[in-house]
Amino acid sequence: MISNQLKSEYVMIINTLWGGSQQCNSIENISDDVIRLEDEVLTKIRNGSTTMIGVHAVFEIFYNKNYSSWAKVIKVALDTVDAHASDWIAVLCGNRQYSAVVNSAAVGYKSPVQIAFYEAAGFM
Repeated sequence: MISNQLKSEYVMIINTLWGGSQQCNSIENISDDVIRLEDEVLTKIRNGSTTMIGVHAVFEIFYNKNYSSWAKVIKVALDTVDAHASDWIAVLCGNRQYSAVVNSAAVGYKSPVQIAFYEAAGFM
């Protein structure tokens, strides 16, 4: 079971990616399916932006592939360097080289994430 603190991080990530346009984005609707989809988005972002690791060392934790899940990466980042995945994504979006990576991942997953929210909220 994922903690509310981590669910809150997922809410912030989703708001950063889609600017608040995802309906039902709240802690109580962060389901396993939403997490799975968000993990896929984060993996695509990480894989497309690996050269950033040398530019912003504070975000190096998000490129560590030794963790079994993104939830563990996010928790370690919070506990050790007080880094938020949403801040990492915001920095990527502010860089012309990496904003396309983030936008591509976000566009590809917007509808599946919205459907997962509707299912978690009981609309479907």
